[in-house]
Amino acid sequence: MSHTPHPERFHALDATRAFALLLGVVFHAAWSFVPIPTGAFIVDASAGEGFYWFSFTSHTFRMQLFYLIAGFFGHLLYHRRGFSGFVQHRLLRVGLPLVVGWLILFPCLMAAFVTGGNVSGGNLVELPLPLLFTLMFKQGRMFVTQPMGGMFNLTHLWFLYYLLWIYALTLGVRFLVTRSEPVARKLRSWADGGVARVMRSPGFIVWPSLGVGLFLWPMEGWRGVDTPVKSLVPSVPVLILYGSLFVVGWMLHRQAGLLTGLVRLWRWQLALGLLLSVPLFLAFRTVLDRGVAGSLRGNYPRLEATQFKNWPAFLARLKSARQAETVPIELANLWHQFPPKAQEAIGQLSDASAADRRAGLAESINKLMVQPAMFGAAPIPTGPPPPAEVSGKAVRENRATLDRFFPGMLVGDPQALSWYLPLKFAYSLGYALVMWLLIFGTLGFFQAYCPDHSPAWRYVADSSYWIFLIHLPLVAILQIWMAYWPWPGLVKFALLNLIAFTLLFASYHYLVRSTFIGRMLNGQSYPFVAWPFARYARRTGQAAAHEATGSKQKSPPQSGNRS
Repeated sequence: MSHTPHPERFHALDATRAFALLLGVVFHAAWSFVPIPTGAFIVDASAGEGFYWFSFTSHTFRMQLFYLIAGFFGHLLYHRRGFSGFVQHRLLRVGLPLVVGWLILFPCLMAAFVTGGNVSGGNLVELPLPLLFTLMFKQGRMFVTQPMGGMFNLTHLWFLYYLLWIYALTLGVRFLVTRSEPVARKLRSWADGGVARVMRSPGFIVWPSLGVGLFLWPMEGWRGVDTPVKSLVPSVPVLILYGSLFVVGWMLHRQAGLLTGLVRLWRWQLALGLLLSVPLFLAFRTVLDRGVAGSLRGNYPRLEATQFKNWPAFLARLKSARQAETVPIELANLWHQFPPKAQEAIGQLSDASAADRRAGLAESINKLMVQPAMFGAAPIPTGPPPPAEVSGKAVRENRATLDRFFPGMLVGDPQALSWYLPLKFAYSLGYALVMWLLIFGTLGFFQAYCPDHSPAWRYVADSSYWIFLIHLPLVAILQIWMAYWPWPGLVKFALLNLIAFTLLFASYHYLVRSTFIGRMLNGQSYPFVAWPFARYARRTGQAAAHEATGSKQKSPPQSGNRS
């Protein structure tokens, strides 16, 4: 099969990748404006459903688009540099930022989470930051890995960790396949033909949607693709899903001309994707309101803030445990395991308590549930944490006790519902359809409007990687700072993004673009200029003047007499 010759740079895909990364900054900026606790640093007082829809919809395709483009450029890079050059290049551009970035960002983000909890009251007992860092650096691995109470988190850099896994698996499979040239040739022909047929068929969107829906079905959350930040052990469904998108991009580079076919489709794909995202979001919220989706955001039986099915009754029942003679001994023991300051904070909770305070109570109960002696008379054990299987058994038993003594007040096991699996499958297919519509629509949009070199888009593309790597601590600080301003949510959200992007682009221009960091992240550094587009503006002005001069010289002489 003949292949379309490739230009030196794919400007439209550079711009698309930059869009996907920068959309991630806006996505995280909206995190605190989601009206229920979803793991954000703080829940803003002006949170609303519109922000939740934006967060939900951008999550349907943003990282998936990134991995598809990563596969496209991965194939280009491999055939340009060969195996060893590819490995060295990816370790420098992906592996090194992952390790160095995590060592710097993890403590910063843990401090932001603690500060957000202190400000909002989500931490039932206020945790001073010096104590946080003391625990972090003195206890080391135990602080990070303690089951269900540990702080380990890949942060938003998880996408680099999974990208390294996908690179390794892709190279391994390629090595095995190419050992037999006839087999390799047959597989390439089959894959090329399949990609071409799917891309050229009017109803091609159905087939990738079906495939992705099957991958989404076993995932834990209803929010779409799980975000695997809690462990270095890769999530198999997540790895398969993103790996498949990477392979699609890898194969698409072999027939890059197919991308131009998306130009005629992007309008209806984006419109239909955004339109379908509304009922999908409403279905998600309907299930969430019934408690099922909320219980899946953690690993059941872990308690979440959205699992308080009857918050007033739960709170009254918990507070009644202060009179040990009137409640079951297990419930009294749960109450007495809260530190005195936490008991005081719980006593101040009411029906109108903020979402963060409910989340803080749920998390405190989770940490108590880790202890096998939580409901017994034995003291809480000290020393190393129990093995995961022992701890997990204790948590399940303790959650059963919670359900027994808070009847009808907590959400039960969602997978015990008879309609859970078929509904989750139908939902996964709908989610996959929205995902592919928005992916292909976005690709088509940038193919239509950014096909050629643009200094502005080139600058944005170069800066986007750095900006996404470092943005989250800054966004967290701004979210906590603005959380209780009595302003409309949209105004605060716009201001937050304006401040964040101004500072992030400034950090790139003055600290990265002309330094060794820029050379490491983007493959080259640029001569320093005081203002980002000064040289471009000057060059554009000179070109316009030259064009005007040329036009005058070539203009026909005017008719009539000259004075």
